[in-house]
Amino acid sequence: MSTRFDGVVIGSGPNGLVTAAYLAKAGLRVAVVERNPAAGGGASTAEVTLPGFRHNLHSNFHAIEAGPVARDLELERHGLRYIYPEVQHTFVFRDDTSICLYADPERTAASIARFSPPDARRYLDLHERFGSGPMGLFLRRSLFQPPMTDDELAERLAGPLGREYLAYRARSLHDAVDGAFEHDSVRTVFKLHCHASAYEDAPGTGHFFLRVVARSGWSGLALGGSAALPRALVSVVEGYGGTIFSGRAVRRVVVAGGAAVGVILDDGETITADRFVASSLDPATNVALVGEEAFGPDVVRGVRDYRWASWSITTLHLALAEAPRYRAAEAAPDVGRAYGVYLGADSSAELRASFASIARGELPERFFGNGACNTLFDPSQAPDGKHAAFWWPFAPYALADGGAAAWDERRDEIAERILREWSTYAPNLARRGVVLARHLFSPVDVERHIPNMVRGSHHGGAYVPDQIDASRPTPQLAHYRTPVARFYLCGGSSHPGGSINGAPGSNTENAIADDLGLERWWTPVEVPG
Repeated sequence: MSTRFDGVVIGSGPNGLVTAAYLAKAGLRVAVVERNPAAGGGASTAEVTLPGFRHNLHSNFHAIEAGPVARDLELERHGLRYIYPEVQHTFVFRDDTSICLYADPERTAASIARFSPPDARRYLDLHERFGSGPMGLFLRRSLFQPPMTDDELAERLAGPLGREYLAYRARSLHDAVDGAFEHDSVRTVFKLHCHASAYEDAPGTGHFFLRVVARSGWSGLALGGSAALPRALVSVVEGYGGTIFSGRAVRRVVVAGGAAVGVILDDGETITADRFVASSLDPATNVALVGEEAFGPDVVRGVRDYRWASWSITTLHLALAEAPRYRAAEAAPDVGRAYGVYLGADSSAELRASFASIARGELPERFFGNGACNTLFDPSQAPDGKHAAFWWPFAPYALADGGAAAWDERRDEIAERILREWSTYAPNLARRGVVLARHLFSPVDVERHIPNMVRGSHHGGAYVPDQIDASRPTPQLAHYRTPVARFYLCGGSSHPGGSINGAPGSNTENAIADDLGLERWWTPVEVPG
């Protein structure tokens, strides 16, 4: 096997594979090095309960088709298929009332109107103004562009709507939601929905609310499981002559004359990179692989100060004889037709108290978060007549009593408690014979499977004002380039962050194409304004 390539990509999560696929199709000889036995990273599917039951270990709700990546790389030709349920998400309260978010914003407004007609009108107004027209295009397309500073944004976003967006950027997430809606149940829905994307409540994060409220119908389910995405991307890479080195870890990035020229693997083998090395790993690991001396004290200090999310998630995977039957579906049948299901938070005060418990290293008084029963829409993910479901409650990485190691010691206890609380919403889960097997995937398991999700930070680092846009991961590293020539960053710790849309990988491939003077076979995304 050749060990000399034009470029090496470290890590085979979706973003690393996107970078590799575009550049391989551009004619470069590309190698991808992955420490795990199979490619996938945050898009992984495994049979962790019983044979035949497929469970997505990390990402589930994908938006890869909302941008240019799936179209450019013709991923459907490589076996990738998504379905987009009309009932995108439902939020179930303990009194069995609910609010549903639909692909059709008018239907979402009708659901909100059962709680508050003024909030329904406000939702439609915000969705229309920020989800369509030039502003909607700007918000969607700016994900696939190098990040802009606040001054650059202010210059681009002239006019009343632009000024309103910039005003939201100065607010905290919760303040933005509270300013938009009157009814606390509606406020709780949108706060929880934002937090599910790992957005934190801090001054300077209010605009994330606008991005969330502007979306409708984006959440897709990969047929066959989330691993279908990396399989398709690997097919593209290999189809254009690239090579995947699985089960191999990079020990060192080789630097000569101030430029990255290859990598040394954990077994001592060297892979030479004649034109670039790109890493999808976390900032601290990237600096360690190259050596601090190559980055300078300011970058090293910024990377050391890089913050991981204030919380993680723990996942209870279930192999089921029948799908969860939510009591709330009796009054609102669309609850039973929803793709994503949010449970456990009934008020803004409860949400604040629960996150405060997590910050102290405690499990919240009531688990809260979102989940799904994918087999309602894709029966292939379980044996005939059976179902696979999961719930993602928020949780601390390190428990106050016992630290991170306590997750292994308390695995059965915590799994039992999560199932018990889930069953209060879906009582059939408590019946004998319905739950065939279960598996708890803890925050520690998240980090074990993907070490660059440090402390179980599943979006590649905290979304706080000094770690977003032109400051992610640090101001000096925000444009996918580094002080080391030909060494690039393409992971979720770069703009716009961790999510299954392929944007960091796409933006890095554009930076590399610019620097190498490649002739693009693709059309870069243009942002209006």
